[in-house]
Amino acid sequence: MKKNRREFIRQFVVMSVGSSILGISSCELADIDPLSMYYIRDENCLACGKCGDICNYEAIHVIEKSKFSLDAGNCSLCGKCTAGCEENAIHVPCINYSIIVENCRSCGDCLESCEENAIHIKTIDYKFDEEKCIGCGDCIDVCKNEGNCISYEKETYSIRGKCNGCAICVAVCPEHAISIVGRKAVIDTTKCTRCGKCISACPRDAINPAKVVKNEEECTNCGKCYPVCNYNAIEKIVADNDTDSYIDRSMCIACGDCYSVCSYNAIKKEEPEIIYTPYIEQEQCSSCGRCYNVCTEQHAIKANFGKVTLNQELCRLCGQCLSICEFNAIGRG
Repeated sequence: MKKNRREFIRQFVVMSVGSSILGISSCELADIDPLSMYYIRDENCLACGKCGDICNYEAIHVIEKSKFSLDAGNCSLCGKCTAGCEENAIHVPCINYSIIVENCRSCGDCLESCEENAIHIKTIDYKFDEEKCIGCGDCIDVCKNEGNCISYEKETYSIRGKCNGCAICVAVCPEHAISIVGRKAVIDTTKCTRCGKCISACPRDAINPAKVVKNEEECTNCGKCYPVCNYNAIEKIVADNDTDSYIDRSMCIACGDCYSVCSYNAIKKEEPEIIYTPYIEQEQCSSCGRCYNVCTEQHAIKANFGKVTLNQELCRLCGQCLSICEFNAIGRG
């Protein structure tokens, strides 16, 4: 019977035009025999039934769909199974963690704490504008407990030779750190707080401010320097094609490590209002099997596997079943 079937297919392919010829070419490029038959890989099949639903030739018979249940004793309440359930058939009183985008500084501390790689952080960089920087040092103070990457290259203010002793700087200095000596301004560095008021007031650009430098290699991009700079000398650069920071629920195991390391209250912890025993609502469950595949550590999802068969005599090699199967359970050969 198989020989007759193959002979029929061979004659059909020879007589076909257009799409059939292209189909054969595609198979040859993929190193597949265009006359090979489809079959079910029982070891991969979760008997979800999607292939049977999509087959127009009734070649696939879903004898019984798989049934999944949840073992509450093994469940860690991580919620990974609920994230992939399109039917909302799984009910778990899980703790949910999410990122408050407006609070996130993209420092990356949470990334280091997440062993599941479930966190995506938006790429942000901070650049110094030396023309606008007055060397006040506020950024240095906040950076000491983080990357400690900002320091003084020149720590004090000084007077350039172009000063004509107009004394305007003397009048604006709140600390009385500037005086005129010999028709030239002199700064008392023990009193100067590097507030920068003298710089903006000087009509001759005769005041040389302190200079701050940043070690890019040591910078953690924590962003603490950005809000304390009152002179717009630090630019926040965000990648145009990057998405906002988020936590992937399908990968997160709700361990809470990211929550404990975040210094900016950027991670929100949402606890369930009611604690109950986790369960799968069988009437809602489509037997898709995604929950079974994601619960690989706790093994809290139990499966009573069904059975699917494929009648090669009825199969027309359309390939629709192959395209819809998520578990590589349909082979060809």
